Amino acid sequence: MNKFWVVALETYKRNVKSVSFVIMILAPFLMIGFSLLIGLVSAKFNDTSDIAVISNNTEIRQTYLKETHFKVKEEVQSIKAAQVAMKDKEIDGYLVIEFDDKTDKIAGDYIGSTSLGTSDELEITQALTTMQLAKISKSINLASSDLKRLNEPAKLQTKTVEFKKGKMEEKGLNRIALSAGSVFIGLAMYMIILMYAQVTATEVASEKGTRMMEIILSSTSAAKHFYGKIMGIFLVILTQVLVYFVLGVGGFMLAKDMSVIQDFLKTVSLKELLGGLLGYNLIYLLLGVVIYTILSALCGSLVSKAEDAGKSVSPVTYLTIFGFMISTMFGMSNPQHLIMKVTSYIPFFSSFTMPARIASGTVESRGIIISLLILIVSTLVLLKFSANMYRSTALMYSDENMWKVLKRSFTSMKRENIQRKKR
Repeated sequence: MNKFWVVALETYKRNVKSVSFVIMILAPFLMIGFSLLIGLVSAKFNDTSDIAVISNNTEIRQTYLKETHFKVKEEVQSIKAAQVAMKDKEIDGYLVIEFDDKTDKIAGDYIGSTSLGTSDELEITQALTTMQLAKISKSINLASSDLKRLNEPAKLQTKTVEFKKGKMEEKGLNRIALSAGSVFIGLAMYMIILMYAQVTATEVASEKGTRMMEIILSSTSAAKHFYGKIMGIFLVILTQVLVYFVLGVGGFMLAKDMSVIQDFLKTVSLKELLGGLLGYNLIYLLLGVVIYTILSALCGSLVSKAEDAGKSVSPVTYLTIFGFMISTMFGMSNPQHLIMKVTSYIPFFSSFTMPARIASGTVESRGIIISLLILIVSTLVLLKFSANMYRSTALMYSDENMWKVLKRSFTSMKRENIQRKKR
């Protein structure tokens, strides 16, 4: 068997059989389960606030009592009584609703022992606004049907077009499917990179500077050994993705008849959803994972002990977080932003930002192809550079920081190139 595949399969088997791999498989499910548990516990113990409602208009008070989700102590109908009840901790606060007969305006004033949450404050504001609109419409003899018409929002339809042979044609894009695909790609890549960055660096650094490495390099080249380790890690990542895919398909088959799933599929078909995940989005996901895996391996080659691998991947972590943040901040709200346009052509960031631009229809096919070519060439250059760097540092043992090791490796590579030219 080719020695490249011997190294790759050995790396793959060692990592797949490890406890850490099982933990990484279960981690997303544990996080989801933990989040659901917190939600259930908080919902159980987060009781609705007890309040009193006071108003100078009985009709408005009764209307509000019918609409509110708060637990209202209805027998408390004056500010003085509300203050006594709050002092005795019978209520958490009280709402004073003032109605102006002359202007038909309604104003609310909440006094509580603790501040209102954002959702509670919004609920009160919406209820008061609705009652105020009803009062004003009644005073000007506006029918309820007319009021409903006034509150109806204007409809806006958006179409993305392109010109083929001088004719304008609408692009066959499902914005929801593409947006869901770009969000999924960004999140999946973010999680995969952060999970496997240290694993990759540790795998590369584990045998450096040891007698074992001397034996390995006597039977194969440093470059083959390096490439084999990267391939092995990539196979581990593919295995994890395959496990999630199988579980996802199984989960969908079990839940496809649920009303929530059926309602969603009315908005976007399964074919369109898969189309949003495949195509360019899948290519960017694969290339993004590959280039970050290579960078993690490069960082691991610059340390001499496996214990230092965690520190060495800091650049990988920062780049990943930065790329994900750009995509999250501007991807949906403003895909035409200059930062989005520029980073969609920069390796390490393009895998995060270009899928968002594709989903919004703000980039042409030519731009996507240029971005992919830059990413592919950069990946190959980084792979070659990392292999050369690994060859220079494979037998090097040093307690210096990775930047000093990088500088020394550059010097060693230059010396090797000069000697090679002399031959």
